[in-house]
Amino acid sequence: MKSVDFETNRSKADSICLVVCYFGSFPPYFDCVLRSCALNPDIDWLIFTDQEGSKNIPSNVHLRKTNLAELRELFSTKLGFEVALERPRQLCNIKPAFGYLFDSALSAYDFWGHCDLDLIFGDLRKFLSKEILSSYDRILDLGHLCLYRNTEKVNRHFMLEAPGVPHYKRVFAQGIEMAFDEWQGMYRIFRYHNIPQYHADVIVDVVPPTRWKYPRFEGIGIKNYFPQIFYWYKGKVFQCYLSVEGAPIDVEYAYIHFQKRHFPVPQFNPFQAEGFLITPDGFFPYAREELSKEDFSRLNQERIRPLSELSQFAYKSLRRRLRLD
Repeated sequence: MKSVDFETNRSKADSICLVVCYFGSFPPYFDCVLRSCALNPDIDWLIFTDQEGSKNIPSNVHLRKTNLAELRELFSTKLGFEVALERPRQLCNIKPAFGYLFDSALSAYDFWGHCDLDLIFGDLRKFLSKEILSSYDRILDLGHLCLYRNTEKVNRHFMLEAPGVPHYKRVFAQGIEMAFDEWQGMYRIFRYHNIPQYHADVIVDVVPPTRWKYPRFEGIGIKNYFPQIFYWYKGKVFQCYLSVEGAPIDVEYAYIHFQKRHFPVPQFNPFQAEGFLITPDGFFPYAREELSKEDFSRLNQERIRPLSELSQFAYKSLRRRLRLD
């Protein structure tokens, strides 16, 4: 794997780099994700992937070509034992070690983080104030986006032990599938050792689909309304609902995450749009035009999974049980 060398935001105060390891085809709406990255120009993204880059890669998003075998070799060498990394899903547990494993690429940043690509970023800096960044070593606590202070000490915190948490060597070497990057791992480690970590309900974590249907968009842990919609506009993510009088009310969030949702390729160029609706049926251009109550209901309604998806869901579930993915 080639060394990382690129122009970055590293010289800026409280510099941040978000790391992604992504293998397989990028999501069909990847240009929407990239558009939301571009409107966070003072944050960098570093994506390790086996895919070619899009023509629309913004200057603050950096792709580095690699594969699972190369990462497994790098991780095993850095950690001093053989890391189990046969499937991309096993990377989830290793995310808290990225600061240690990719230290040379991240050395000049004040903070590093890990994130996913099944989300749309809002104005992240608005929710990462100087007070928060100066007070906490771990900021936000879910696998789809979490920040760590970039120091040698903090970058080794994944090595600490805590009651009820399997040791990292066992997790990494055996490829145990657990939320080591979230509540079952790093949260418990930081809490047990009284290390400051920050949590706030500033994100929209969309409820996942069930076996039979795609529910309407609702956020876990936030106040939901009926009807409501979600959209991205000029670098910001909003939940919008109607008041009793019928007036639209906007609530801003740091980002919106789609759990196990599948969307078609957007039929517009996100880089030429001021904004876009984010709906259970995909992405649509939106410039804050007036919408009726009927529009709100139409744009956010549940639907039954088609038979082809039900078959694919059953097939993937079987493969996961057999640990083939």
